[in-house]
Amino acid sequence: MASPASLTRVTVRDAVLQYQESLERRVMRSEMSPTSLHAYTRDLAEFVALLGPDTVLDDVEGDDIEVALTRLAKAPDRRFTKGVKMGQDGSQPQGRGPHARARWFTAVRGLFRWATDRGYVQVDPTLKLSPPRTPKRASGARLGLQAGEARTLRAAPSTKAVDHPRANQSLTLRDEAILRLLIESGPRVSELCGANRTDIRMHEETDRPVLRVHGKGGKDRDLPLTRRTVEAINAYLEQGRPSPPAVTDPADTARSTRVADAERALFVTVRGWRMAPRDVQYLIQRYTRAKLDRRATPHALRHTALTILARSGVDIATVAQIAGHANLSTTSIYMDESMSAAADAVDHSPMADD
Repeated sequence: MASPASLTRVTVRDAVLQYQESLERRVMRSEMSPTSLHAYTRDLAEFVALLGPDTVLDDVEGDDIEVALTRLAKAPDRRFTKGVKMGQDGSQPQGRGPHARARWFTAVRGLFRWATDRGYVQVDPTLKLSPPRTPKRASGARLGLQAGEARTLRAAPSTKAVDHPRANQSLTLRDEAILRLLIESGPRVSELCGANRTDIRMHEETDRPVLRVHGKGGKDRDLPLTRRTVEAINAYLEQGRPSPPAVTDPADTARSTRVADAERALFVTVRGWRMAPRDVQYLIQRYTRAKLDRRATPHALRHTALTILARSGVDIATVAQIAGHANLSTTSIYMDESMSAAADAVDHSPMADD
């Protein structure tokens, strides 16, 4: 293949390293969240491994990407290192799910679009490929819990009737605060883990307690808290929050920084470190399996909170504000699409009188 004079032949590895630097700059400009950057970094590292680090990027064709996608679909899910990912029906399928494959393709497509602009490839091979299809999350109300299940799960830590007691039972106070916060206000798990103790305050306008969370794209918002949730958080902070490990070597700046971050964190592990999303996932799995005999995720509890709000009559704009959605169409998946809701709306219309 004859190469134009403007084409720069770079390897897959070098192109990905340069592209990641551009993504990091987007994070600094609040155009991308650190969580998205972390996911893209993992996906692009896998792209390098599948295509070969020394392969010239311009030599990659659509067939190569499709083969890589096929191999990816059969590869074990790297997020689940303590067992195999369980399906909604209780099965244990191998390989990556449709959403993981779609995100991988999105990361690779972004790489090639960037490389085309830089003159690293002549033709973007992803233009001729169809993105992996994903099931609509809107049709998956199964992701969430029923209202009765949500109440049972919310009360689970305080009942202390879990099959396998905690090594440190004082953390049941933390668990109750986390479950209440997720089920009642619906923050993203990254927002919950990134919250600090100083982020809880009385709102200037309403004089009611709120939690300031740091959302996608660097956008902060205030989540209203119920009285019972505030009480649970305060009880945890006063009675059950472990202290972080001590700094034994002042010259160890990395550990000192981590300890300082743990001191600020709202929710910490049994060892006193800031909780990670995976820690919250394990916490939820423990209680849902013991109390509900099913599996749930942090997103399932967020879905539950927003669905209950939307279907209890809260207007969609308010639900979007609580959820941190920039687009109302994103929030619309939580609305009741049944004909009964439509009939009630018409019956209560100001034009429905005699």
